[in-house]
Amino acid sequence: MKKIVFASIASLAVMAVGGVIAFRTILAKEEPKGTQASPKAAKALQQKIDAIKDSETNPKHSRGSARTEISEAELESYLLYSLKEDIPAKVDTAKVQLGQDTVSLDTQITFSQNPTGNSVLDTLVGGTHNLYLKGKLVAQQGRGRFDLQDVRVDGIPVPNLLIQTLVKKYVQPKYPQVDLNEPFDMPWGIQELKVGQGKAIVVY
Repeated sequence: MKKIVFASIASLAVMAVGGVIAFRTILAKEEPKGTQASPKAAKALQQKIDAIKDSETNPKHSRGSARTEISEAELESYLLYSLKEDIPAKVDTAKVQLGQDTVSLDTQITFSQNPTGNSVLDTLVGGTHNLYLKGKLVAQQGRGRFDLQDVRVDGIPVPNLLIQTLVKKYVQPKYPQVDLNEPFDMPWGIQELKVGQGKAIVVY
């Protein structure tokens, strides 16, 4: 029963956080290393996202001709301040780490008593938990892939197979395009994503 509880929390987090990192927050702003998460950084990231969106329909923009850099602090800021309405839990803290083709998130999240609508399950998964996610993220020629490598809830590993099952049951009915096994089209004309130590480069 305990493992099911942890896996359920992880599946919700995969939807809310892993999906966000894989699709929406890979869009950017340059920020010096060591900066703290802030509303200002989140707003700047949103402005950059808007600029990338606009470039997709700009006839004067040649795809692949522009690039921008994002930092770990910007991603943290976006999660904490800009995605409150999109995440079915309160993100209390967020630590993003970018490595060679990898993205990881170490976060504390607080669930309400009714995140799933199932009263029995909600009683079990409600409250505050520590979540760790790590995956490989690559994108070339307008196609991206996010391979989930590690999920831990309160320090306990959650099997990938169980997460896949729960994503199908709880995530895909609302977000049918989400499939952790399949590549996806990068949004807004993004051509390439280069994730490196402490930063990522978006080519669009």
